[in-house]
Amino acid sequence: MSNLSRLFWEEWRRIFTNKTIVTVMFAVPVIYLTLFGFLYSEKKVTEIPTVVVDADQTELSRELSRAFDADQTFRVTHIVNTETQAMDLIDQGKAAVAVIIPDHLEMDVKAGRDASVLTVIDGSNMMISNTAVRAANTVTKTVSAGVTLKKLEAHGGWGEEGMKLYNGIDYRYRVLYNPTFSYMSFMVFGLAGTVMQQVLFLGIALSVTQQKEAGTWRETLAENSFWAIAISKLLPYFLVATFNLVLTFAILLKGFGIPYYGSTAHLLLIGTAFNLAVLAIGFAISFYSKDQLQATQAAMMIAVPSFMLSGYTWPLMSMPPVIAAIGKSLPLTYFLDGVREVLTKGHGLSHITYQVSVLLFMTLLGLFAAYLTYLVQSKKAAAAAPETTNA
Repeated sequence: MSNLSRLFWEEWRRIFTNKTIVTVMFAVPVIYLTLFGFLYSEKKVTEIPTVVVDADQTELSRELSRAFDADQTFRVTHIVNTETQAMDLIDQGKAAVAVIIPDHLEMDVKAGRDASVLTVIDGSNMMISNTAVRAANTVTKTVSAGVTLKKLEAHGGWGEEGMKLYNGIDYRYRVLYNPTFSYMSFMVFGLAGTVMQQVLFLGIALSVTQQKEAGTWRETLAENSFWAIAISKLLPYFLVATFNLVLTFAILLKGFGIPYYGSTAHLLLIGTAFNLAVLAIGFAISFYSKDQLQATQAAMMIAVPSFMLSGYTWPLMSMPPVIAAIGKSLPLTYFLDGVREVLTKGHGLSHITYQVSVLLFMTLLGLFAAYLTYLVQSKKAAAAAPETTNA
């Protein structure tokens, strides 16, 4: 057997005798593909929360409202009387689309005058805005065609002359927050958050396992309290993560001139909460893992699918409940939601309080998991010490 053949078969056997490599090579792709398959199982964005402003209060306006609710793209959650009320619901995130039906719509249609319906769409998520623009146009034109045909049939006019008399309902739309449908204003923030998370996860996940492989971890456990270890391990990475946060968004907002509308102080707040959550989770992973390879594998299992599951591109409302629940358990979901509220929508502290609270709760959970692991490993280290001494 040649040296090449011998080396090949040795490496081949090594793949299948190492459980970690087998998991990475075979199990992880199946898990991710299954996850992403279920993620897009709805095939398109559906059930977009919609508010209808019915200023006309006629049979035609009610037919329009029913048509939007019947279309699977939309879900009418509120019917209000004024556009101001509808804008408040969009601003609060309780609706993503507002259908504005003006006063005298039915009267104008019957009289053959110009009549239009306006949809106002939250453009901070381009998947929602692109879908809503097309679907709202289809719904409006369908109702309009039905009305026109009824009128033409009643008057016996089916030719071009009749079509000129009855214009139907014109469709208009206005997109908030990202009116130009710019991918630069939308996608880059999500990718930036994903990169920062991945870098931070990789760094902190190796902090403890490096000592385990070097053989100094038991000594560290015996000589230091949990909080001394935690602060000494987390603080350097937190400082680096804060620098990366400031540098990343300085490059995006100032270097590339991406428009933003909120306070950079609020961005720093949500970014700090995000860094703390990622650090705490990564710290727990590092505590639990036996070596650097296992820690890297666990960190990547969380980091790699986070962007797809965060709801930043594909909305959580269009995911199956189980997949959406996984997305809601990830820190990136709340960070990107907070970034969108601050930079894209220009909202203040009250709109990111929930996201910050969830991220801080994740921080506490991560530290608690690390502390429990610390207690178990400290007992094992203490029990092993007398045996080492006697030997």
